[in-house]
Amino acid sequence: MRSKTERLNGKGAAPEQQFRRRVLLVACLSLSSVVGRAIASELVIGREALQTVMVASLFKDQGRWYLVKGKCYAYLERPHVALDGARVIIDAHLSSRLGLTVGDACMGTELISDVRVSGKLVGSGSHIEIDDIRIDNVQDENTRKVIDLLQSATGGSLPKSANIDLLPLLKPTSVPGTVIKVSATNLAIAKVTTLADAVDVEFEIKLTAR
Repeated sequence: MRSKTERLNGKGAAPEQQFRRRVLLVACLSLSSVVGRAIASELVIGREALQTVMVASLFKDQGRWYLVKGKCYAYLERPHVALDGARVIIDAHLSSRLGLTVGDACMGTELISDVRVSGKLVGSGSHIEIDDIRIDNVQDENTRKVIDLLQSATGGSLPKSANIDLLPLLKPTSVPGTVIKVSATNLAIAKVTTLADAVDVEFEIKLTAR
């Protein structure tokens, strides 16, 4: 019969069982060292992943991103995301009816065109912010004239910025072989660098294990 001390220390246990105990002990010690404090981390988001994140975050209204919403409207759909010159590029299809709202109707002309929109990616808290949003190219000249007129008359028809929250993307993860769940409870982005084929995000993250 094994003594109580042997059972607690794992003496006499099969080598495989001892190995598992050691791995579990190392995992628990590692978790205890990181839970409750921030960890410097880096996330590299490739172009395809960035496309998925931006579609989920911005084009979430039946696949549309509304620049102007109401009786008079303008929205983008069918986006294709690229990176160029330290900016994120969105090639998309614009549908719009811009003019004056009178009662329940928009007194204006319905216009459609392929457009190119760009913005600069910056970090703020747990968000990647698309700042300095602008329309760089409008395929249809009539649509461009209406947009330019509206921007000069109203001070701008485009949103100045848009946010993508990274925290909800970090789902709780179970520690293999245990019932412990590790989740991110806080995230602070320190720096966002836009590269030729990816976005590099440096951030601090706080983990909690339960």
